Amino acid sequence: MNTKLTIAAIVGAIITLPSFAADPTPAQRKTVTSVNYVTDQIATRQAKIPVSGTNSSNTGTSVVMYTGTAGTIGERQLFTGSSTYTSGDANKLVTADALDYRANHLPTIETSKLTCANQDCTLWTIDDQTVYGNSSNNNGN
Repeated sequence: MNTKLTIAAIVGAIITLPSFAADPTPAQRKTVTSVNYVTDQIATRQAKIPVSGTNSSNTGTSVVMYTGTAGTIGERQLFTGSSTYTSGDANKLVTADALDYRANHLPTIETSKLTCANQDCTLWTIDDQTVYGNSSNNNGN
């Protein structure tokens, strides 16, 4: 019975003891939170990053970039390779997946080359070879 009474006395003492925090400075004791104070504090926070296309003329998947103006972000679109490359894609960043796909799917054409057949190169052999290129665009453009 004494054990129960002792435990009850300890718990009661803990519950009735007041809780104290660190003593605030006099200036903190006099500060009253107001709407203006909260608004001013929120104004010091970083603005949310806007949705895609806000800082660019084209919308789509893009990356956020620094600009020369404080508080303003830039964006650069990504070329994912999901469509045919056009002149509008010239300023896009290329993803590794798009680059890998393009590198592994380059067009090839069959052509021939001349190889010197003797020491003086008065005789030649014609060898067939496969090269990267586009057979529909043979004018060098």
